[in-house]
Amino acid sequence: MGGRNHGAEDLPAVLGAEGMERGRADDPASMEGKRMKNTRYVFPTVVILCAVLFDAGISFAESKVPLKIGVRSASTEARAMLEKYQPLMGYLSVKIGRPVELQLQSFTSNQEILGKLGSGEIDAVILGSAGGALAIRDLGAVPVARPEKGRISWSRGCIIVRKDSGYRKIEDLKGKRFDYVEKGTMAGYIYPRILLLYPNGFLAGKKKLMDLNTFFGRVTFTGRHDISVMKVLNGESDGASVKDRDLETLSRSDPRVQREILVLRRSEMYPDGTLLFRKETAAATVRAVEKALLGIEKDPEGKAALASMGADRFVSTGKKDFALLIRAVSLVK
Repeated sequence: MGGRNHGAEDLPAVLGAEGMERGRADDPASMEGKRMKNTRYVFPTVVILCAVLFDAGISFAESKVPLKIGVRSASTEARAMLEKYQPLMGYLSVKIGRPVELQLQSFTSNQEILGKLGSGEIDAVILGSAGGALAIRDLGAVPVARPEKGRISWSRGCIIVRKDSGYRKIEDLKGKRFDYVEKGTMAGYIYPRILLLYPNGFLAGKKKLMDLNTFFGRVTFTGRHDISVMKVLNGESDGASVKDRDLETLSRSDPRVQREILVLRRSEMYPDGTLLFRKETAAATVRAVEKALLGIEKDPEGKAALASMGADRFVSTGKKDFALLIRAVSLVK
């Protein structure tokens, strides 16, 4: 009474604090203030993104398209491969200002994944030594870098037998049970066949005339280096050709390997686990990824990605590192 404006004075009680905030928010001046406040956060973010893209030389249009990197993976290994490589993909995404996607597929051969690279379904691929050589030779792929652990970024093929077998050279395995890993792999297929054809080395040695398909009495493709090692260890096969890294890994987990397995011959050292881009990939993108990888061990965030891969750093890799290997893979079908 007495002229009180109940509607106006009771408004806070009716709306409450939250209601009053909404009321003030509807005020044009208040809304403009909010826009200015949000701009303070958006503008630096845009500037940072522009700086990353400018430094990498990547266009805005290109930055929206995911960079797809393929890795061969059996269905049983998919989760392990994801855990191994996904942190690296995330790291590269930040460093080059572009989404980087890991493409895990159960390719049955190097040729299958190389087909995806050649068609452009993937932009890059991580491959072993022979696969990398074929990518360079057949597709003109561009090698960038490979991981290094304990100053080792190479691998070798090893011809193995049991120590108590009496076999002391690969020729002793004529007519015996022998395991390859997979056609097209250096350590698991190409190396033993080159060794039979060129016992003194294919660069200086004279080629032997023999039928490689009938030399061994029985041939099996195991699909994995560790399986080949265990078959020889358990006497299921007389000999096998495997990658030295897998042999060393098994020897640490199973003392019988070091005690009972004999390495008859070792191949030359070849680059392993190399990241290669299809030749059509923009040079700026290749340079940006290369820059990020070659300094990754100096970045705290990069160290986490390296740890997931079991690596210390990445080392620069070029076509010259594959020169001998390209000659080797051309000798064996």
